[in-house]
Amino acid sequence: MIKEKVYNIVILNHHANTPDSTGGGRHYDLTKKLSELGHNVTVLASSYDNKKREYRFDEDVKETRYNENFKFVSIKTKPAYTNSVGRFLNYVNYKKKASSYDNYNVNPDVIIASSVHPLAWDAGYKLSRKYNAKFIVEVRDLWPLSMYEDFTGIKKKVVFSYFESLEKKFYNLADAIITTAPYAYEYMEQKYGTDRKKVFHIPHGLDIEEFDKLAGTSEDNLPSELNEVLNDCFCVTYTGALSKSEGLSTFVESAKFLKDHEDIKLVVVGGGPEKTRLNKIIKENKLDNVLMVDSQSKNHIPLILKKSNLLICGLMEREAFKYGISKNKFYEYMAAEKPIIFASNVRGSLITKANAGITIEPDKPEKLKETILHIYNNIDTLGREFAKNGRAYVEEHHTVQIITESFLEVISNSKKQ
Repeated sequence: MIKEKVYNIVILNHHANTPDSTGGGRHYDLTKKLSELGHNVTVLASSYDNKKREYRFDEDVKETRYNENFKFVSIKTKPAYTNSVGRFLNYVNYKKKASSYDNYNVNPDVIIASSVHPLAWDAGYKLSRKYNAKFIVEVRDLWPLSMYEDFTGIKKKVVFSYFESLEKKFYNLADAIITTAPYAYEYMEQKYGTDRKKVFHIPHGLDIEEFDKLAGTSEDNLPSELNEVLNDCFCVTYTGALSKSEGLSTFVESAKFLKDHEDIKLVVVGGGPEKTRLNKIIKENKLDNVLMVDSQSKNHIPLILKKSNLLICGLMEREAFKYGISKNKFYEYMAAEKPIIFASNVRGSLITKANAGITIEPDKPEKLKETILHIYNNIDTLGREFAKNGRAYVEEHHTVQIITESFLEVISNSKKQ
């Protein structure tokens, strides 16, 4: 652990949140650990909750201190949006307000700008120039590549030209680049000639102690129907956003081939745009072996995972996935010490690497059924082995402590241009 120097760090993440809002996340956990080590950290986020379509605070700027070294700043970015145009204008407003924020106790010497959207890079660079600080770009989504399938024609050309210009500019200006995707450096090298030596892969991490604490809470916190199924059945469970990219229709459709196994239940916990479609599949096929449950508090997810028998995750084919992924869900699943099925062709499956389960091709419900039954029939041998391997892997590679050490190494070793 690097302890010689105390850093004054600013982290820009438009959608960063805290446990008292929507459950914390990468930068809350990172900042908490950095602050406990004596570093001064300020997080600049928007107070607009894009999921609930409302502001968390009425103030234009809401400052919350979690300890003497950790300040979380929520900026009221406008407009409140419900479509892509409003979202972009909100991003522009964040860039303007974040780059002009100046209520620091000590002038920052490190700026980390995270690409929940790349306009944060612009704001971060302006702050780095103002305070003569190191400028570190964090790439959590390869903009615009992550939107490759979402646009066509002239609209795609305009959107890609704009965001690619930001990529080229700020990859070049960055003193260091942190990516969550393990092979993102290939994209940067091939497309922009980015120096690989300044690109560092730091995946997501998990607060293991907090996860275990929450996994041990009372089951009375869960909906009665969910609790009953988790207690009485062999549950194959998905938790998270019900989005198209997760390939959840394949999961639900696999239930058609599992009707003869009355003790097996497929459990889907979450909300999102795919909910209507999934309910339609369930209704049309009379799938009484599938339980759909609305989104639960983030604090209840560890308990749900711990009470399940087998965990499922999927990803559709996307252009950006050829450079790998880092998915928070993986680390929660592994920490729960359960076998995992990953239905995806994504490069470098972490589930396979950790030997924490089985990776299969996406969009094949019958193959998924076969894989579920294979683990079901061997749950006390193969299933237990997968479960132990996953837990050991996340403890060794993906704790918040390890991720924090990696960030400090990048901060310490990067050279200001």
